[in-house]
Amino acid sequence: MRLLIRFLLKFKTLFLFILLEVFSLVMIVNHNPFQRVHFLSSSNIIVGSLYSCTESISKYFSLGSVNRTLVEENADLKRRLNQLQDQVKFYQFDTTYTGRRSESVAKHYIFRTAKIIHASTNLKNNYLTLDKGTSDGIRDGMGVINEKGIVGIVSNASSHFSLVMPILNSFSKINAKVAGKSEMGTIIWDGSDTRYAQLEEVPLYIPISKGDTVVSNAYSSVFPEGIMIGTVSDMKSLNNNFYSIRVNLSVDFSRLSYVDVIEFRYNEERKELEREVRE
Repeated sequence: MRLLIRFLLKFKTLFLFILLEVFSLVMIVNHNPFQRVHFLSSSNIIVGSLYSCTESISKYFSLGSVNRTLVEENADLKRRLNQLQDQVKFYQFDTTYTGRRSESVAKHYIFRTAKIIHASTNLKNNYLTLDKGTSDGIRDGMGVINEKGIVGIVSNASSHFSLVMPILNSFSKINAKVAGKSEMGTIIWDGSDTRYAQLEEVPLYIPISKGDTVVSNAYSSVFPEGIMIGTVSDMKSLNNNFYSIRVNLSVDFSRLSYVDVIEFRYNEERKELEREVRE
């Protein structure tokens, strides 16, 4: 208390000056219409600017939730698109046998949106870390995509996190084909350029041109058929039997943010059946 009194006594002249200035300003504004109009106009500009600044800051900090909402809506749209594609394929195949229709258009795949919290692109064996794990329904072997195409496959998952082996990993192998062709091949990465991968094991008798689209094939139990991988950039013969095709990847791995993890609902049933046949 003593320090406060000492402080007030020390700066009493300054405080008196400020008080008189405020009093004078109030008197001028209250008794002079011209000054009052200008004062109100100026105060409105200042208050409006403060509100605008506050609103901009509020919008900036809400961008995260907006982005999450958008990617979740995007995942739902992909799920619906997959259902519609199944329905179209059914109608193209058989428009008379309605007994299989409900099964044909059933939801075979579940999409779960996750955020990438760590990623590498400068290694020979790169990995991505997602903020979702087994408690969110993510398991080893599930496919990972974004709005551009295939990203990779989940290689390991804990309760709250999961690791993804992307295409940019020397151990990655993804079943693929050139769109419109039935013969399948394998997408691999040689570790040299993050923009390109290689499509191997495609027979030379298949007519292929630069610019052709490379997609996931129907034999995959990880990805739905027709998911984009990239486009043919260049090709050459390998041992006079197969192509070695350079694929310009559709996914920009340097700018990944959100992805969708795909679950094939009948994957275990399919694996069990195929296991019984092999045995």
